[in-house]
Amino acid sequence: MEPSPNNVKRIFLFEYEYWESKSLDEVKWRTKKGFQFLPPENLIKTLEQTVGNLENILSYPPRKTLAMKSAKVKPTMIYFLIIEEHETGGKIILIETKHSLYSYEKILTGMRAFSAYAGIKTWLIQPL
Repeated sequence: MEPSPNNVKRIFLFEYEYWESKSLDEVKWRTKKGFQFLPPENLIKTLEQTVGNLENILSYPPRKTLAMKSAKVKPTMIYFLIIEEHETGGKIILIETKHSLYSYEKILTGMRAFSAYAGIKTWLIQPL
């Protein structure tokens, strides 16, 4: 089940830069064992219904976009939309569903762990 506006708990906007990974393809390769990849359009539609026009947040058109969720946690608590805006990185939108039991601090701690796993560096810009 993909997220819908009525099951979104919180949305976070992060900026990222490539670090050990040098491209979105490398991020995908590093995360393929623990995550299931999705059509980005599904997450984009939910985001636009929840927060409005994404062009106010992101540089469009993105060079590449990667959408994913944990392959192991059911029901899904967290979705990631990773948008490459330029050759050194871009933005990550983290969608937390109402199934999540995470605190705000746990989300930020988990994002640091995800970043290391994916080979990128991230910074919280703002909750949306």
